[in-house]
Amino acid sequence: MKRLLIPVLLTLATLATLAGCATPEARIKDNPGAYSNLTPEQQELVKKGEVGLGMPEAAVQLALGKPDRVTEHTDASGQQNIWHYTQVQGYAAATAYPYVYSYPRFYDPFFFGSYPTLYTAPVQTETDRIRVIFKDGVVTAIEREL
Repeated sequence: MKRLLIPVLLTLATLATLAGCATPEARIKDNPGAYSNLTPEQQELVKKGEVGLGMPEAAVQLALGKPDRVTEHTDASGQQNIWHYTQVQGYAAATAYPYVYSYPRFYDPFFFGSYPTLYTAPVQTETDRIRVIFKDGVVTAIEREL
């Protein structure tokens, strides 16, 4: 019983720790200085877990957490950082792969028959739930997946 109880307790403690960091309230408690530097309008957005134009990077991180991926975009107007917050969508059928399934004939032990069949591999697709675009450390654009 003790062998089973210890891994279960460790798993529950880990999940509780991860869940505590998943809310804007928990992130505000962890970093009250960054929250107090925001305007009242920005503080309301952060409490709701939303972002708005003109917000600094620290405010976005308080509202949404750390980004899943960061990319850089450079064009004639300058350089922009893009924070990607992704979501994993359910399994979808991928490309069908043909293979041959062999089976023994029970009445003839020296002959193996076969027939072709198709195997569809399940895959997960990851898409951007929201993209936050920064220029000079301030939000200049927000893109949401509809």
